[in-house]
Amino acid sequence: MQFRSSFLVFTFFFIFLSNLALANVGDIFGFGSRSMSLGGAGGSLGSSPSVAYHNPAALAAAADEGPRFRASWGFVYVQPTFTPINSVVTQNTFIADGLATGNVDMTYKPTVGQELGFTYRLFPEVGNFTIGLISFLPFNQLAYMDSGEAYVPEYFQYRARTQRPQVEFGAGAALGKGLYLGAGVHAAFTLTGNGTVFLNTQANTASSMRFTASMLPKLAPFFGVYYAPPEKPFSLATVFRTPVASDNNFSLSSSARVFGPLPGVDFNFMAVSALFYDPMALEIGGTVTPTSWLKVVGQVDWQIWNQFRAPAMLISQPQTTPVGTGSFSIASGSVPAFNYVNIVVPRGGVEISFSDTTVLRLGYYYRPSMIEGVPNGAGNYLDPATHAANIGLGLKVPHFLTLENPLNIDFNFTYQLLTAFRVTKTAGNEAGVSTDQKIGSPGYDVGGNLLGGGVSLSVAF
Repeated sequence: MQFRSSFLVFTFFFIFLSNLALANVGDIFGFGSRSMSLGGAGGSLGSSPSVAYHNPAALAAAADEGPRFRASWGFVYVQPTFTPINSVVTQNTFIADGLATGNVDMTYKPTVGQELGFTYRLFPEVGNFTIGLISFLPFNQLAYMDSGEAYVPEYFQYRARTQRPQVEFGAGAALGKGLYLGAGVHAAFTLTGNGTVFLNTQANTASSMRFTASMLPKLAPFFGVYYAPPEKPFSLATVFRTPVASDNNFSLSSSARVFGPLPGVDFNFMAVSALFYDPMALEIGGTVTPTSWLKVVGQVDWQIWNQFRAPAMLISQPQTTPVGTGSFSIASGSVPAFNYVNIVVPRGGVEISFSDTTVLRLGYYYRPSMIEGVPNGAGNYLDPATHAANIGLGLKVPHFLTLENPLNIDFNFTYQLLTAFRVTKTAGNEAGVSTDQKIGSPGYDVGGNLLGGGVSLSVAF
């Protein structure tokens, strides 16, 4: 009865949060302090609820270790800091009334939140069928959405990607002889909004506005294979993730009466964006345990970014009505044209056991830029290559509170260095007008770092 109640509670928890799940903390940092300490190489780890994200096939392998129910809680804090960008062109005649220079806003929110997870061996007699859930819940707000700037310098991967809830649900089963298969779902959404505005400028009148919105969930499946032959000092893992975009569609119908008793001027448009995008990915990894005190973990991620959709809002098909005998037209929106490329992300780490209760972990990963070249032309999307160094400590406490259950406590510290480079803008503005300057002119330095860490607690029943 206790296990059934726990299962029902976490199932409700999953269904509720799936409608809000948008972020991908696992891709940027790794889920759980153990996988974070190992550079995010969690596909071949089989002893934590975090495998519901990293490799659902490993859920059944983790259940093989004995306990039927595992629960975990974690805390994550990572602060981004970017090189200041000052005294550059922030608007020109391509996007505004005229030329203006100033400083670019570099105040990005830190990633602050908690991770909650569980695994439950649902049908031990049927392939050891096990389900699992891992979630990330921001502390600062329930969700933060920001499409960022289309032309002003923007670290678009760090603006809001980890500022929303994330829930990953997976299930795995054993096929025998150390082979496991699993599948999971990653949630996204489609946000649709409609606005109606009428503006009055005359006395004895009132302006009005109405806004409606709806959010529909979308699910992106992912699949895993895990192979850990009995009595062998190695394991292998493969995970395939399907792509998904969190879309934002907004329609505005507006009218303004600014010429006394004359009819209002209508202005209607649609705006679309992909606020968040997760690429298709193939992850291959494994572990080797050459001695009783050393485990080596490695993983390679192939991420397909060439179909990336920019988060900036794009105004399309604006429509206006003529005023008297005159008329005017409004230009559609525009986003910079970048060449997005597929990337290979190597990850690796080691676990060094000093005793049955103490483990030291070291990890590293390198993430190249998914934008080809330096943005010296139109546009200022910034995605520097990243070197991430991690260190962690794992402790095993024999008893959890008054229960005869061991408690695992994992700490981690991460430092990510964004590769520095210089942007030097070419002459003319984004439309080729030689008498104007591009946004970001004359140029600026790119770089920065992310610094933080976290702690995870897990207990088995």
